[in-house]
Amino acid sequence: MNTIYDEMNSDFVPPVANLRLNFKFSSNSSSMGSHFDLEPRGIDFLWDKRQGNFSYRVFESFGDARVLKNLLWEINSPCDEKGPYSFSFNTTLYSVGCGGKFKIFLNEFQDNGIIEGYTSKTTPLKLFDGDSNEMYPAFYGGNFKKGAGVESQGRPEKMLFSSDRDGVFDIYEVDLPASGSVLEFLQSAEEKEIQKIGVNTTANDHMPFVYGDMLVFSSDRAGGYGGYDLYYSFRSGDGWTEPENFGPKVNSEFDEYRPVVSDAWEFENQLMIFSSNRPGGLGGFDLYFVGIPKF
Repeated sequence: MNTIYDEMNSDFVPPVANLRLNFKFSSNSSSMGSHFDLEPRGIDFLWDKRQGNFSYRVFESFGDARVLKNLLWEINSPCDEKGPYSFSFNTTLYSVGCGGKFKIFLNEFQDNGIIEGYTSKTTPLKLFDGDSNEMYPAFYGGNFKKGAGVESQGRPEKMLFSSDRDGVFDIYEVDLPASGSVLEFLQSAEEKEIQKIGVNTTANDHMPFVYGDMLVFSSDRAGGYGGYDLYYSFRSGDGWTEPENFGPKVNSEFDEYRPVVSDAWEFENQLMIFSSNRPGGLGGFDLYFVGIPKF
């Protein structure tokens, strides 16, 4: 999957131990470094509980390859597409950057079969006015749990995203309505309650992702191991606990970006995938995985 170019910003949440899943990530390999597109792969994840091993296989041809490639064909453009976040298989939020500024878009895709084809609709989320960057949406709250399936993942209460509205990247949250369509609300001109969350510093706090009650993000705050490091925090009352650095087994003196987390069923660890430009990869940013404790 990794190349001499940059691979980053993945979107996955495997809910079971043995799973073939659809995996989306951002790469500039197809354009030979010119711009970032969203790329599809199929991945078999396997956790061997008896041996304690984790393994995987990557496929370019897989069950939903035709549908997913059509979906991403509608999303990709000559601009940069980063940070995919699947709200459902047919609904993808992501960030589009043209001229150096990123905004969050929503694509709603409906496959009608090989004969009838498909329909696709892309619209921007209406968050801040002005020309600040808005990136990396992630839902949380209530009984919402990313990847549990459209019928069972629950209804989110809030959406996180990062923006450099005040000069550096901070993590913001949007209050979501208790009824009606969450996605229609985010696309509407209706006034929204948006505020910074408590984990922010005077440095860049960026690329949030929430799994259950756990927030993971990237930051170049003081006290890290160099560049951007990965941090975690937990919901506590109406806020978040003081962020903790994942430490030198995960972080390096280089940059670690966009962590995403999922349970490994019946195992003591959770699975985290992130990107890094540390030495030892194939070039640029590569995707890495690591087991982290179920705190």
